[in-house]
Amino acid sequence: MQHSAGVTRPISIMAERNNASWIQAVSSFCASPQSFLSNITTEDFLDGLLKDLTSEAIQEQTKVLMLSLLEEFPNHLCPDQRSGEDTSEVLMNMLKATVKSGKNVPLRCHLLLAIETVLITTDNFNIDCRVAQEFASMLMHIIADVNDIKQGPVNRPVRATACECLRELETCCPGFLSERLETFYYMHQQEMTYIHQSYTMLYTVALKNAVYLLAQRENPPNGTLKTMLTSNKNFFWKATDNSRELRPTSGEQAVLVASKRETKELKSVLSCLLEDSFLLTPICQNTMFWQITQLVSMIRTVSPGIFKSQLIRLFGTMDVSFFHSVLQMKAVFTDSLFTAEDEHFLLQRLVVMTQHPLLGISVKLFYLDCLLHFPENRPLNSNPGENLPVLLTVQMTSSLFPNVFNDGCTMLSRQNLLSMLYLENEGFQSEKGIGFLFDHLLSLYKMVHRNGNREITSTFFRAVYLFVRYFNNCDKYMDNLMNTLLELYGSRSSLAPYFINLINESQVLLEFHSWPFSLSSALQKQVVRLPVEMLNLGNLGWHLQILARVAQEHTVTQKRTVSFLKQVCLHSGICQQGDWRSGNAILSVCKNLLQHQQLDSTFMLLADLLQYLMHHFEDIDIQDHARLYYVLLTNVSIDKLTKMLTMSPAESQSKARSLSSIMTQSENSSTFLTIHNAQSTILQLCLIPKVASEFPVSSEDPVSMSLIKNHFLDEYYEQLTGQRSRLTMKYHLAYKGDINPTHQKLFCIALQFELTDESSFEPLDGVTVPCLILDREPTVVAVKLVPKAKDPRPSVIRVSATYSTQDGFTHRTSLEPLQMMFPDLFLPLPSPPSWLTNARAHLFDRLWLALQPDKTNQCEESTFCCDMSENALYSVARSYFSDFVLFYNANEYKIGIYLPPRCHILMQVIGKENIAQFVIRTDNWNLLPFLNSHLLTITSQRAL
Repeated sequence: MQHSAGVTRPISIMAERNNASWIQAVSSFCASPQSFLSNITTEDFLDGLLKDLTSEAIQEQTKVLMLSLLEEFPNHLCPDQRSGEDTSEVLMNMLKATVKSGKNVPLRCHLLLAIETVLITTDNFNIDCRVAQEFASMLMHIIADVNDIKQGPVNRPVRATACECLRELETCCPGFLSERLETFYYMHQQEMTYIHQSYTMLYTVALKNAVYLLAQRENPPNGTLKTMLTSNKNFFWKATDNSRELRPTSGEQAVLVASKRETKELKSVLSCLLEDSFLLTPICQNTMFWQITQLVSMIRTVSPGIFKSQLIRLFGTMDVSFFHSVLQMKAVFTDSLFTAEDEHFLLQRLVVMTQHPLLGISVKLFYLDCLLHFPENRPLNSNPGENLPVLLTVQMTSSLFPNVFNDGCTMLSRQNLLSMLYLENEGFQSEKGIGFLFDHLLSLYKMVHRNGNREITSTFFRAVYLFVRYFNNCDKYMDNLMNTLLELYGSRSSLAPYFINLINESQVLLEFHSWPFSLSSALQKQVVRLPVEMLNLGNLGWHLQILARVAQEHTVTQKRTVSFLKQVCLHSGICQQGDWRSGNAILSVCKNLLQHQQLDSTFMLLADLLQYLMHHFEDIDIQDHARLYYVLLTNVSIDKLTKMLTMSPAESQSKARSLSSIMTQSENSSTFLTIHNAQSTILQLCLIPKVASEFPVSSEDPVSMSLIKNHFLDEYYEQLTGQRSRLTMKYHLAYKGDINPTHQKLFCIALQFELTDESSFEPLDGVTVPCLILDREPTVVAVKLVPKAKDPRPSVIRVSATYSTQDGFTHRTSLEPLQMMFPDLFLPLPSPPSWLTNARAHLFDRLWLALQPDKTNQCEESTFCCDMSENALYSVARSYFSDFVLFYNANEYKIGIYLPPRCHILMQVIGKENIAQFVIRTDNWNLLPFLNSHLLTITSQRAL
């Protein structure tokens, strides 16, 4: 099979079969399974994976990493039932052959998880699958070793994993363990170690599902419940056949009528479980309470009062899991367990918790959401969406007013809740509250008006949307709000996308309200009144976006828009400059005007504008599009015009050619002018790895060393401030996947880069590649980045490409994003090229002293230690830090790293007695988490 250059790595990895290659293969597979498997068949990769899992040359930790692929991507590796059964059988044989020792415990645990995952996801967990029966029996055999009597404490994690596997099987196949309840109850009672929690959770889930299955039967005879509680038979394999139909959900109603004697025995079991709940973690307690809540709701002869003793402690807790348990019980049992006083107390408690200073933002938001979905005892509204409880009053929520010191999510959540509350309540307090909310909007406006950051700007427009949603009938506030928005746009036209989004969403929300149309008309008037001489290419683009959006409003007259565009073309010099982006923005407005219902009123003006663009705009592409629009305007009726301009690219070829049939050029010229979306991604950028170099040889440089003064730091940082360091990343532009013959030669490939975090780097310039041919070597593409963030951090760059094919068509596609990892930001310490080794080492020593942490700076010192031999440490230093080692002697390294625009990381590394110690100093403590993660990654890949 022939592959283009740069895409044969998976084949080579399979050939090498060593720890390093498998670590890299797992990482590549997790990043993009479809892309990885496009270069190697699934069968070959799975065969190699299973074969190397049994190889003694592969380390245990690498095997665990390999098994994670089967745990996370079973459907990719085992696409059918047969491959799933074969894979699980191989894993079972491997598990049987694994020596039961403490060293192999992680591997055995992951083998259990992998077997279970493959069996379930490939629909092989049934009575017809021998491996499934054998696996279920093995799990029971493992958990039967209660209190580690046979295997010892070293086997305890394996038992815990086996319990979780059985619980997962029971969850996927409800009732599978329903005939083994007595066995599980005995294990739950006898287990005295910390994994008592696992046995308890397993029994609870099995008990609830068993009761549910019993409730599904019609008129079960007396004593059935008792028989079920004391059953000790085999697995109930029939449950696996009906798992989908019998899977219980919270919304289903199933009732079981049991005798008093049976109910008494069940109460005894439930009381025992609830007493043991104190031994479980909060999350597990929440799970147990929910299982028992569903069970009690099915057996009406068991009173919900069984939970009363638990509610006493749950009411006063700060743990979110416990509070969630209370709300779940309340949603199921309502006034049969909770009184009106309990309901009032819970609401007060929720209001307090939404602003508790010791709770995190996410927890506070959860409590705010609980107020909007509070399970009332007697709800007045059956709408499952957001509803306010009847007992929630304006006075109770007076402390929840949003303010500018809250984070954005908290502000919006509080505003949403209070808006609903004021809308449902009338009176002076509500009117006053609406005024306060509007004042809050004005406070956000002032922050945005003063060049607020992206987060506060987004929060402001979302807050505006919420205010419009709830108070669109308050004319005095809506008029003031519109004036405020117009003033904001006048000062910051770059916010045009936010205004367009606000108009779009407001129209969807207020289908018959005039406010969105009024805002559109007001923005249009504000733009067209601007003097042409005050416009520049920067703000003109934003204004044209607004006009293009307003041109979609059929109730807004467009004469002033066309007149404004004509004045811009005549007097601003935009046609002479020939900027393609500006010309295309003008044509976007013209395209929307061509579809306007009042086109007759602007016909002559629009025709003059298009003719002027045809003859005076210094860009051939803009001229061609203007000529096309002019021909359409003067030759096609309005109804047909709208259909043509909104035609989908996927429609038939005969319809696509109808545009060009009215032109004087060739039949397909209009198609050539269109940029088509590529049906699949055929290009990729592959990072060119750096080659590790040898460490520099020590060399005397007394002249350069004399230039490094004792108080050199200020001069050094002044030098950094005066320069703009560039990070240059080199990639191979290569083909990807199966290539259509018409795409084996590409021309004029324009790569565009878009930053997901614009605060990290300056805007990136595009890169143009003249051609790319399938059989030739891939082209090298250099991406140059200028960092501007105060704290350098990893980032992601979106990549798109526009290219032409041999048949003359132009296509556009998106490539896989470029991952800017933390090591990609590393540069050597800035120093004159003439400096030799000792001078750079002396620079390191001076910087080390200057980066001494104290209360007046952001410097920090940290230590990182790991198990590593001297040879492994040398390999790490040479592989990852060869360009940054300033001093090397035996097992001691001095490493200096510069992260533009002006941050440093210094490391003194010493290897001794199979321990590597990294002493780190930096002038920006925010970099330490990224560095620690990087060191953990590179050191974990090296063995002693």
